[in-house]
Amino acid sequence: MKDEKLTVIIGTHRPNSNSEMVAQHYLNELKKLEVNFSVLSLKDLPTDFLFTEMFGSRTASFETMIETYIVSATKFVFIIPEYNGGFPGILKSFIDCVPPVHFQGKKAGLIGLSSGVAGALRPMDQFTNVLNYLKVTVLYLKPKLSGIDRILVNGVLNDEFATNALAEHATLMRDF
Repeated sequence: MKDEKLTVIIGTHRPNSNSEMVAQHYLNELKKLEVNFSVLSLKDLPTDFLFTEMFGSRTASFETMIETYIVSATKFVFIIPEYNGGFPGILKSFIDCVPPVHFQGKKAGLIGLSSGVAGALRPMDQFTNVLNYLKVTVLYLKPKLSGIDRILVNGVLNDEFATNALAEHATLMRDF
C-alpha cells in the first residue's frame, strides 16, 4: 500500500462549491488513515482546455496535470455533485481529454452529493458506466449525501450518517 497513490478529484469547477467542502472532510479522513493522496480540483483546469486538449494537442500545463494526478495514481475518488440530473459536463470533458490508457486497470470510489433526496444516485450510476467503459474497477460503496444544503453548515458536514459514510468509504478505499 505504500506505493499506492490516491487522487481525489473534485468533479466541478464551481468556485466555493459544496463538493470542495465535502472533499475537505474526506481528506481529513484520509489523513487519519495515513493514505498517500493528492487533490485535483477541476476549477484548476486551463480555461481553454476543452479546445486545446480534446483532440491530442497537448499543452505543457495539462500534460503535467495528467502526469501528476492521473498517470501517477493507482486509485481515484470522485466527488460528484448532481447537475441537472447527471454529473457535471466539466467532469466528462476532463475524462474525454485524458487518454483512456491512463485509467485502465485502476480503482475508483465515488461520493455523490445533491440538494435533492437521491444524493446524486443517477450521476454516480452514469459515471460508474463511464469508468467501467474505461476498465476502472469501482468500489461498491458510494455514499449519497442528500440534502447537502441542509447537512453542510458553514463548510462543516453536520450529519452523523454522512460523516460515518465518508469515514467508512475512506477506510475501504485505503484497503481497496
